[in-house]
Amino acid sequence: MILTMEALSFVRQGRAILSNATAVISDHALTCLVGPNAAGKTTLLRILSGELRATSGRFLVGNTDASALSQREIARYFSIIPQGIQPPPHLTVSELVALGRFPPNRALWWRLSDRDREVIHACLARCQIEQLSKQRVEDLSGGEQQRAWLAFGLAQGKTFLLLDETLDGLDIFAKRSFFQLLKEVASEGEGVLLTTHDLDLVTNFADRVVVLSSGRVSYEGPPNLNLQHLFFPASSRD
Repeated sequence: MILTMEALSFVRQGRAILSNATAVISDHALTCLVGPNAAGKTTLLRILSGELRATSGRFLVGNTDASALSQREIARYFSIIPQGIQPPPHLTVSELVALGRFPPNRALWWRLSDRDREVIHACLARCQIEQLSKQRVEDLSGGEQQRAWLAFGLAQGKTFLLLDETLDGLDIFAKRSFFQLLKEVASEGEGVLLTTHDLDLVTNFADRVVVLSSGRVSYEGPPNLNLQHLFFPASSRD
């Protein structure tokens, strides 16, 4: 399935955060959204997740105009791991991943089904954290926590996975390992859209790159060694 962004713009207090952002994101692909601070990356992900409404433009999932849907309806297509997410206290890894199966419309009657347990086990295995399933998330290393959050996102079974700067604070070895995992996840069918500043890893692992600069898409295509020259200075954070 294809995610198509058509001339998305967002204006806050008279300032254009996004200006006619147009790009295509496919499933079966790891797409990296890159750009300097204040380029509009986080704003774009918040629009795709339904948290914000675009001032103009639209985005489509397949043939569905998702920008016209409610945030709950948009959530059928996207799972998101936001920037700076904190580990929930006391929850084990398996309990966190189980929350990915939570159906909001059946909250009072929800119990894990056999199918839910199969999905949880598969996601733990897919993220190579089966041996950590009984450990508390807060006791894990940064790289292990990111794998737990990824398993949580995958357990939701959505078409696209959105990750906003989730690798900040990890060492280079943990980052490379996580990029490799994301590439494998994408190759198996999910569309993965990751915001990041790690251009070397983007060049090595990404299938596609979207470069945002001053709220505009300045490049969309395969990764290359000259991404940095597409960036323009920005004076404030996104």
